[in-house]
Amino acid sequence: MKIGILHFKPGPTIRSRKLPSDVKMIRNAIKELGHIPKIIPEDKCQLFYTRHHAKVLYAGKAFPKVDIIIPRVSLLNNVGLNASILGQFELQGIPVLQSYKSVLRAKNKLRTLQFLSKNSIPVPVTIVVKRFEFLDVAIRKVGGFPIIIKTPFGSLGKGVAIVESRRAMHSAFDLLLTSPDFSSLLIQEYVEEAAGKDLRVFVIGGKVVASMQRNAQGDEFRSNIALGGIGNIAKLTKEEEEISLAAAKALKLDFAGVDLLRSNRGPVVMEVNCNPGLEGITEVTGINIAKKLVEYAISLVEKGEK
Repeated sequence: MKIGILHFKPGPTIRSRKLPSDVKMIRNAIKELGHIPKIIPEDKCQLFYTRHHAKVLYAGKAFPKVDIIIPRVSLLNNVGLNASILGQFELQGIPVLQSYKSVLRAKNKLRTLQFLSKNSIPVPVTIVVKRFEFLDVAIRKVGGFPIIIKTPFGSLGKGVAIVESRRAMHSAFDLLLTSPDFSSLLIQEYVEEAAGKDLRVFVIGGKVVASMQRNAQGDEFRSNIALGGIGNIAKLTKEEEEISLAAAKALKLDFAGVDLLRSNRGPVVMEVNCNPGLEGITEVTGINIAKKLVEYAISLVEKGEK
């Protein structure tokens, strides 16, 4: 079986041949399972349209034949536009693990909250603000300082900050208003009892395959491994497992990294990642997550479900 790994570059095109570690892990897992990997840099693809045809080209030529594509969508900006190639693959009948619509739901934090709330999945109290005059009301609604502020798009802890006073919040909002990319700000309650810890739950095909607790270090409140957080194996409660599965299902993700906080009122979903890192959770748990991801992709093709 030929399995494509479509990888996106998060910023402006960088002429580098160095592959991200997650892409290497998936490539190695494909080989280990006796199949053929095909690395597909997204920026080498072109969308080609005529009156009667629409297709994806690769380096100006016919797109290579693959049985399924595993995308690594490390995008932060203009996701709807830049990830549209996933939608084109779907229109052409090329199986993709992770649909275009599911990626859009997970990459936009506001859209994620809409789907989680609609499906009665617990989330931190959050208010979306666009105008300065509504800041104070929003802060009261989420329980007062300290508060968490988030931009609608971001990953690896980027676009997230803690604000501990009204003066700092007003200054931050003033600064954001000057940015041409500013559209709205998510103001969220600070779950103090979580004490700088969260749970990363890895879901593949409607099953929890691994979980870890991430612990923020020093003065850093964000627990992301990429920001120096330290992970250890976590044992989930039945409720935590059920909520993680429900979150991935609500966004219709084939695989997801669901981030939970343990609050006084029970677990709440902080974020759902459609491009969860593989390296940290593999090292912490000893579970070959990339292999499990590839095995799931293969099973879908064999069953004709993709």
